Amino acid sequence: MPFFVNLFISSISLILIIKGINITTAILFMAVVFFSFKYSFKTKIIMLIILSFIFFRTILLLNIPKNTELGILGKIVDKNNNFYVVKTDKIYFDNNWEIINEKIYFSYNKFSTDKFEIGNKIYIIGEKNNDEFKVEYMANSAEGSIYSLRGFLKNRLYNNFPYENNNILFSVIFGGLRGKNAEVFKNSGLLHLFAVSGFHVYIIYSLLYIIYSKTLIPINTRRILTIIFLIIYLITTGFSDSAIRASFILILIEINKILGLYIDSKNILGLVGVINLLYNPNVIFSVGFLMSYSAALSILFLIERSKNPFLITLSAFLAILPWSIIYFKGFSILGVFLSVVFVPIVYSLMFFSFIYIIIPLPEMINTIVNNYIEVVQSFLKYISDYIMYINLEGNSIVLLYIISILALILFHVLIKIRYREE
Repeated sequence: MPFFVNLFISSISLILIIKGINITTAILFMAVVFFSFKYSFKTKIIMLIILSFIFFRTILLLNIPKNTELGILGKIVDKNNNFYVVKTDKIYFDNNWEIINEKIYFSYNKFSTDKFEIGNKIYIIGEKNNDEFKVEYMANSAEGSIYSLRGFLKNRLYNNFPYENNNILFSVIFGGLRGKNAEVFKNSGLLHLFAVSGFHVYIIYSLLYIIYSKTLIPINTRRILTIIFLIIYLITTGFSDSAIRASFILILIEINKILGLYIDSKNILGLVGVINLLYNPNVIFSVGFLMSYSAALSILFLIERSKNPFLITLSAFLAILPWSIIYFKGFSILGVFLSVVFVPIVYSLMFFSFIYIIIPLPEMINTIVNNYIEVVQSFLKYISDYIMYINLEGNSIVLLYIISILALILFHVLIKIRYREE
């Protein structure tokens, strides 16, 4: 197992031990890690230092307090009608301002003379109860931040395509699909196609190199331009967990090529994961984080032996299945097959999304595109009604969670045996 993958898995285990058990057990775990892995003494010391940083970062990291009135300064990352996603910068409680960086999700439909736009810096008074956040008051504190770029692109697409399905066109590139449209894709097991992932980032990455191939731009200049573009794209996604993972892997791959380091892709994935955890250890409780890293690692292990598109899709599906069972208490029995079928449809939606961001199209084409999306949704609703989305409850959740993990392990063992024989 590559060094940074081991370090990444060890870091996740360490954070879970600290959060779920106690600090003494966490220290003992680090000692076990130090003596278990067969690395050189110097490598073990490096691993122990990084784990120590994660250890202290985890125990010192503040979380948003519950059941108490809070004052919050933050930025609007996304907005759909009256539903907001806000990234907190500072939170006031116990007569102190504390730096806490988390995303909060809430609805706010009280009358206000302020116009709340994506990217605005805002002040909120509210209270967190369990996983829900109730806002009593919200006001702009300043206009404009790096997230304003997402708002600009969203407004442009919405203005050029003024139909109810415009959030589907926007989400297929920039993520953030919510509401009744999200429910349709969730029940058919396709919601991941509308959350920015390696699939989306790689399409954009490939498109850039197709464009480069028509130019005389030097190879290293292309790589630098690609890094800049990926950072801009990351901003437009609102720094979602899966977008951070996918973009930074490609950024590090480009840096790797520029410097001629030839670092293994799995090590790069592990390194990005460790950096992610150092910045915010609490991200391991995000289903997006767990799904994106699990799928990416599963795919990287597979493509060492096979680049079969169906096997790649199946590998990703099996990797995210355990988290779907635990977090969503269900899964679509046709999700893996529909993912393969819907890839061309996603390509077509991405194409129209790019076009509408740049220019408006004639009303006749708008109507055709909207009807096309309606047909896709109707088909998925039919599937949801007649081909089950399996809902789980009670002990069946734990049982199927264990079975899904064993199925993932068995899949990779069989792939290894199958292609070793060849």
